[in-house]
Amino acid sequence: MTAPAVPAAARSADRRRTLKAGLIAYSGRHVTLRCAVRDLSESGARLLVDGSIDAPDTFELIIDIDGLEADCRVVWRRGKEVGVVFVGAMRKLERKRVQVVQQWSGAAKPTLRRQPKAL
Repeated sequence: MTAPAVPAAARSADRRRTLKAGLIAYSGRHVTLRCAVRDLSESGARLLVDGSIDAPDTFELIIDIDGLEADCRVVWRRGKEVGVVFVGAMRKLERKRVQVVQQWSGAAKPTLRRQPKAL
């Protein structure tokens, strides 16, 4: 099922570029595949599927870092990339993980070298 790229004017929602870990779940969540979410919008996503197994035509997409789940239907395939449209609304759940980004204070430059022992 390969289709040409959908022009931006034909999309129903603006997509945002992203790079998040995702999980493709099917067969009652008994089978899962890892994926990377490359683009995300209110109506669909572009996924990079990890491994040699193809994603089925319908599945659940789980994005743990954001606490999002959505039922998906594949609309195009191109190599390891899959374009999906969300069937119904995305479900927002409690986050299982939290992404923490800390600013470097600049006080001490981080290094992997051993520090000399104080006498």
